[in-house]
Formats: sequence, C-alpha cells, structure tokens
Amino acid sequence: MRIDNVSLPYPVLGISDDIKPTLEETGCANPDISIIEEGNNFRVLVVLKLENMDIFSYIQDDYAEFSIEVSCHSTMFRKCISSPTPKFDFTVAKSLLNGKMDFESFVIAKKDIRNYKNEGLNSDYEGHIINLHKGDLLVAYRKCSIPLNLDLRNVRNMKSFMTVQKNNRAIEHSVTYDLDSPKILILLPEEMMIEYNKKPANSSENEERKSILKASLFVQALTYALLNYQKYRDKDYMWVNALNYRMKEPDIKDFCVDIINNESNILESQNIDDLFKLAHMMLNQPYLGMLKQISASENYVGNILTEE
Repeated sequence: MRIDNVSLPYPVLGISDDIKPTLEETGCANPDISIIEEGNNFRVLVVLKLENMDIFSYIQDDYAEFSIEVSCHSTMFRKCISSPTPKFDFTVAKSLLNGKMDFESFVIAKKDIRNYKNEGLNSDYEGHIINLHKGDLLVAYRKCSIPLNLDLRNVRNMKSFMTVQKNNRAIEHSVTYDLDSPKILILLPEEMMIEYNKKPANSSENEERKSILKASLFVQALTYALLNYQKYRDKDYMWVNALNYRMKEPDIKDFCVDIINNESNILESQNIDDLFKLAHMMLNQPYLGMLKQISASENYVGNILTEE
C-alpha cells in the first residue's frame, strides 16, 4: 500500500495534520523493529505505538486492527499480517529476501465505521459526517526498512562497516575518507600505512593500540560519515545501512530523531553538535576506553624482584 504524497478524502492519523497530536508529536511515528537470525529464517519482532485513545477504542471494539505489510523489492516478496495488538512476532525464510526488508504499518478498519469520531480531528472536518469503509486507514506509520546485507550480530563492531586502506595518491600526505564505497574507507598515505601495519609486541600493547585507533582514526571517520549522512541516506551501501540500523536502536533512537528526519543537506549547529556526540555513543565512548588503557600502561612497573 503506497500512501506517499496521497491525499485521502477522510482523516488519517499520520498523514499531514489530519489528527492532532500527530504521530511525530507523540513519538509514535516509527515502528520498533528487531530482526533475529534463526537458521534459515529471520524472526521479525515489531511493536507499534499509539496514544490516540479514540482509535484505540475502535480497535478494542473490534472495528479496527493493526496491520503490517512486509516486502522485498528485489525478490517481489510481500506479506500482510494483521493483529488486534500492537505487537507482531513472525518469521520469514531468508531465501525469500535480498537486500532489505521494507515495512509499512497501519491501523485499518475491519468493518464499516459510521459517523467516525476523534477528538483530535483537524478543524477542516468540523461539521462533516465521516463514514469509513472496511479496509480504510485510521493510522499510517512512517515507512521504514531493515537492511539484510549486514551481519546483525556484528553490526556494533566498527570494522564491520569501516576499513583502513593505503591511499595510492602519492601527493596525499593526510588522512582522507571515501564514502562512495560499501564500507567507510579510511585512506592513509604510505608512511602512515606502514606504521598502521606494524604488529604490537604483546597483547596488552595490542589492546592499547586498538583503543587509541578507535578514539582517533575511527571516531573521526564515523563523524565524517555522519556529517555527510544526508547525502548518502538513500544509497544501498553497507555503512549507510549500518548507520540506519544503529540509529533505530532503543538506547540511541531518541537522540537521532532530528538527524534521521532532517530532509535537508544543511545541518543546524545543534545537529552538528549532536553528530559528534552520536559518533562517540555508537563507538561506546572510545575516549574513555583509550584513557583507561593509557592509565593502565602508565601504572604498570613490572617485577620488582627477580631471581638469579
């Protein structure tokens, strides 16, 4: 069901300001979606939020129900699931999917609703008698997608969507980044690449090295990618899909609302500040990890007594 840029002859919560407060104003616009790999299947968990009590009453009285359409454009897969509750739990065979899974979520009339009432109706509908028919929309949530070209078990590992390579341009002597690639490319000039490839002497030095790299090369690369996110948000790159997936995670999704919903390539200064914070959150506060490693190495003094 396509509702983009559609004007319907009856009010729908989630389209324009037909009904107030809107889904965005109540924080209900985006479904909560999780995908778990189970052998040859994906288990899909979806939770829809709704704070409009008039529509809830229609659902409780069996006049309406929650509905999800799951599809995959590249394989032509489509499945529609209805539920009297806002929670969905179902499986889809991996063989039916490729690239990404698209979700469109609604509340739909199960039968005709005569003289539809809602306290939040826009004043444009004042004085009108609204009759809804079976199949009409009461709520339209924001469409969303979940990428399938990610290892979802490893998506929090920075190296799953970022990689370091040698910059073959001899005239370049600084670190540069390339976003026109499946992964975020961190390009090092030859001299830096030689240093990067040197192996640590022991495991403790290796941990310190990883924490320093994470707090320097990788946090800067991720910040650069976030600053350019709007330009690439519709590209089917692995790093874009990884960021899209991460920004919907429960612990950071509220922090990302303005960034995700910003349709402009121009960022406000507040959003730019948020992007720097977001990079640190996505990498689990790398400065803290680095400082802990440095402190540990400085406090280590070795054996005081030795045996001859």
